[in-house]
Amino acid sequence: MGCIDQITYLNDFVQILVCLEDLIKQLDCDDPNTHSRRLGLGYIDILNKDLKPILISCWRSWPKVFRSAVKLLVGITTPVECVIYDRTPNQRLNSSNVTNELTQLLSNAKEALVDGNVTRAIIDHAKHLFSKQPLSCNKIEFLNDSLLLIRNILEAPERSVEPDPLIPSYSRGDTYEFEHRSQQNEIVRNLFAQGFDKLLLDMVASLACPEKDQWVVAIVQVIAAIYKNRRIEDIQTQLSKMIKSNTVVSFDNDGENISSQPLRSQYHGLQQTLSLMSTSSSNSATFDNQQEMTDKQRWKTRIRKLGNSLRMQLSNERTISQLLAKFTIDFMLSGFSVILQQLPQQLKQKDNHLVDKSHFLWLLVSFLPFTSHLRQKSTCLKQVLTTNLLCYLVWVVVQETENVQLNSINTAIDPKPNLRRLRLGVRAIFEYLQALEKYSVIRESDSNKNNLSQCVEEWVFQLHQMLLAMNELRQLFLLQLHHFNKEIQSDQCLFDIICANHALLLTLERAVQQSEYKASFDLDHHLKQFCTSTIMARYGSALEDFKTNDYFVNESIFTMLRRVGCEFDRFDLLCQPIILRPLCKIWEEEFEICDDWHDLIECLIRKFTNNLLDDCVMVSPQTEERRSPDKESFKLMESNQQSLDTLDISNHDPLSKINEEIKALIRQLTIAGFNKQLGWIQASLLTTCAACLGTYAGQEFRYPVCCSCVTMKIPCPIVPWTEVEASGLRSERFRLLLQLMGLIPQFSQFFFYPKIPSEWSADVLYSYALLFGPIPDHIHFDLTLVKKVPLPILPDF
Repeated sequence: MGCIDQITYLNDFVQILVCLEDLIKQLDCDDPNTHSRRLGLGYIDILNKDLKPILISCWRSWPKVFRSAVKLLVGITTPVECVIYDRTPNQRLNSSNVTNELTQLLSNAKEALVDGNVTRAIIDHAKHLFSKQPLSCNKIEFLNDSLLLIRNILEAPERSVEPDPLIPSYSRGDTYEFEHRSQQNEIVRNLFAQGFDKLLLDMVASLACPEKDQWVVAIVQVIAAIYKNRRIEDIQTQLSKMIKSNTVVSFDNDGENISSQPLRSQYHGLQQTLSLMSTSSSNSATFDNQQEMTDKQRWKTRIRKLGNSLRMQLSNERTISQLLAKFTIDFMLSGFSVILQQLPQQLKQKDNHLVDKSHFLWLLVSFLPFTSHLRQKSTCLKQVLTTNLLCYLVWVVVQETENVQLNSINTAIDPKPNLRRLRLGVRAIFEYLQALEKYSVIRESDSNKNNLSQCVEEWVFQLHQMLLAMNELRQLFLLQLHHFNKEIQSDQCLFDIICANHALLLTLERAVQQSEYKASFDLDHHLKQFCTSTIMARYGSALEDFKTNDYFVNESIFTMLRRVGCEFDRFDLLCQPIILRPLCKIWEEEFEICDDWHDLIECLIRKFTNNLLDDCVMVSPQTEERRSPDKESFKLMESNQQSLDTLDISNHDPLSKINEEIKALIRQLTIAGFNKQLGWIQASLLTTCAACLGTYAGQEFRYPVCCSCVTMKIPCPIVPWTEVEASGLRSERFRLLLQLMGLIPQFSQFFFYPKIPSEWSADVLYSYALLFGPIPDHIHFDLTLVKKVPLPILPDF
C-alpha cells in the first residue's frame, strides 16, 4: 500500500483508504470452502508489512484509515470455528487442510500482535472515541470492531515455543514455557497496563443505551477470551487471599520487591504509571525545546526501567491471576448484573445466529461462584439472582436436551456443541442455586442481623416462594436423568445433573421451612417421582467412582438413595447390581463416610442378605416399568389397539375430513385409556393460550418454557415431563393424532417433542383444546377473551 518510514506512511492516505475498503469487500465475498482471499492476505504478510504500521501511526491523524484497517484485521483474524462450517464427517475431512492453514494464519497474527504498540493504538483510539458522548452509529460500530479484534487476538492459537537453550533443562520446570514465554500472558499484561479493563467496564456500564446493546455479545466474548484456559478455582483462591489481606505485591524503581500496599491504591498506581509510559512514548515527538526533550528522555528512561521490572514480574501466571482477580471484583460489582440483564434479550431474538449461548452460559458458570466472596454486596446478588435468568436457563436446557437427542439420531450433525451447551446450562443452574444457598446460610448465621436490611431479606423470601412455584424447574432434572445417554454424555454430565438436583432440593427444603410456605408445596410428592428403577440406576452408575468423586457428588447420591430407601421404604429399588456393587466395596474397604450413609448401607445389606426381598435382584430399568401403575395404563392402551384399527385414515381430504378424524382419534384414544395423555395435550394448549393472552406477565417463572417461546415467537415444545406423558408418544395412534393436529411435522424424519406452531392465535389454541372435552375450571385466563374458530388450521413448519 505504500512505503514505510518507521513512523509514517509516505503514500497517499486517500488511496490507502480505497485499498482497505476494497480488501474488506473482497474478504466479505471470500470462498466459504477454500478461504483463498483470507489465506492470500496471510501469505503476503499484510499484517506486518502494512496493517501494523498503519495502526501504530495513523490513529490520530487519519482515523478513517485507522478504523478501516481495524475492520480488515477483524476479518483476517476471525476464529476458525466462525468461518469453517462442518456439517458432515466428509466435509470435516475435506476442510482439514484449510483449517490447518487458517490456524497457522491466526498463530502468525497473534505473534505479530503481541507488540504492545498495536494494542495501545487500538485502546487509546477507543478510549478517545468513547469519551466523546454521544456516539454516532459509525463510532459505535468501530468500538464493537475493536472488541472483536481483541477477542480474535486472545482466541488465536499460540504457537509452541522452543525452550531457551541458555536455561538448563533441569531448572525449567513443567510450567516454564507457559509462564515465561506465554504470548497470551504478554497480551493480557499489555491490555491491563494500557487500561483496557477500565474501558471494558465503562462500556458495560453504558449498555443501558439501546443503540449500544450490540456491544454486549462482543464484551462477553472478550471476557471469555481473557480467562481462556485459566482455572477459575485458582482465581477464586487468589481472590480470597486478596480480599482477606487487601494487599498485593508492589515493586520499587529498581524492580525490587517492597512492602505490600493496599490493593486498590497500589493497583491504580500501577495503572497510572503504565499509562504515563504510554503517554510519554506517544507524545515525546511534540517537544520542540531540546532541554525539554532531554528532561523527558531522562524521565522515560526511569519509567522504562520500572516498566521492564514490572514486565518481568507481570509475565508470570500468579501475577496475571492477581490482575484477573482484581478485574473480577470490579466486574462483579459494576458489570455482571448489567450483562445478565442485556444479553438474554439478544439471545432470545429469533434467527440471531451471530450469538452463541455458550459464551453467556460460560459467564454464569465461571462468575456465579465468585458471588460468595462478595457477601457484603447483597444488592449485587439481588440483581444477579433473578427469576428471569432462571427461566431463561430452564428454557435453554429444555431446548438443548431436544437437540442432543435429535443429533444422536441424525449422525450427519456433530452433537458436541449441543452437548457443551446442555452441560453448561445444567452447571449454570447449579451455580445459581449454590449462590442462593450460600447467601442464605450466611444470612442465617450472621450474628449481627442489623447489617441486613428488611428489603434484602424480603427478596430472598420472594425468590424462595417463586422457586416453589417453578414446577418445570423441578421436573427438569428428572427429564435429564431419564434422557441421560452414556454413549454420548460423559460421567461428569451425570454428576452435574445429580448435583444440580441436590442443590435444588436443599433450596426447596429451606423454602418449605419458612412459615409462609409450609402449606404451599408437597416435597414428598415430588421426591416420590425419583422412586423408579431407571432413576436409581443412574445414581448407582454415578456411585461407581465413589473414590474419586467430589464430596458433594457422593453426598448428592447418598442423600437421594437414603430418601428412597429409608424415608419411602423402597429398598427394592436399591437392590440392583449397579447400586449394590459400589455399596459393597464401600463397606468392605471401610471407605470413610458419614453415619447416615453407613446406616443406609448396613440396612440395605441386612435386608438383602435376610432374603426379605427375594425378587429385588430381578428389578432392572427395563422390568421395573411393569410394576408401575403408569405402565398398567400403557398396557391398557396397547390392548385396545384393535379398536383403534377401525379408524380409516387413508385417502382423506385434509381440508374437509381432518377435523372429524381428529375427533374420532380422540374418542378412541379415550376408550383405550389415554385420558391422562390427552389431558396433558389439552393443558399444554390452554397454558400456551394463557401465555398468548399475557396472563403470566410478571409471573413467567410459572411456565418458563411456554412463556419464553411465546415471547420469541417460536414453536412451543410440549415437553413430556412425566413417564405417563412420555408413554403417549410411544403410541403410533397418539402420534397420528398430534400429526393431524399439526403438533408434529408431517414430513419430518426426526422429531422429539411435539410443538405448538408459533402462528396459532389464542382463539385457535382454545378451539383445539375444546376438542379434548370441557375446559377445566382451574384455567388461568378469562374465557370471555377467546372465541371458538373453525378448524383445522394447517401449520407452516
